[in-house]
Amino acid sequence: MPSIELSIGVGFFAAVAACAITALVVPIGQLEVRFAVMGLAGCCYAAFAADLRAAAVMGLVVWTLATGFLIQPAGELIVTGVPDVLRFVAVVAMCLSGGFYGIVRRHARTGGQRQDRRRVTPQPPPARPALRRVPPRRYAPVGSCPGGPAARPPGGRSGRALAGCRCRGPAGPPR
Repeated sequence: MPSIELSIGVGFFAAVAACAITALVVPIGQLEVRFAVMGLAGCCYAAFAADLRAAAVMGLVVWTLATGFLIQPAGELIVTGVPDVLRFVAVVAMCLSGGFYGIVRRHARTGGQRQDRRRVTPQPPPARPALRRVPPRRYAPVGSCPGGPAARPPGGRSGRALAGCRCRGPAGPPR
């Protein structure tokens, strides 16, 4: 669940986008349709945020943007009287109802149980056991092998093949 500050910030940008789209799509003469579209956009975001405080702030932001930019194209926030107060109440009520719906939806989804808001720190992977170093196999000198010299695996870090015997080592045949 995001914090209240993040919800309000994202809601502000959603309201600005809704205001710009409404100004482009809905004609200037239909003020109530413009407010309804803005109120619906605020209601949808408040339902997504599922927080009443963010919903109340979203209602205030939607109303100020709609009043300032959709009624007065110059961007002046002018409150003329009762119609503006009724629009304010309607837009804030729409946003609060959307926020309340989001809370009820989230509560129903979790089965009525409260979610833990703390972040769970990931546990480190289990430690692997230390690898055991196996000493290299020792081979008998070249002259003591009945089959003659045979190439041994690379010796040490040099990577060159050494001549030696595979039939027995210093203590007898290889294991």
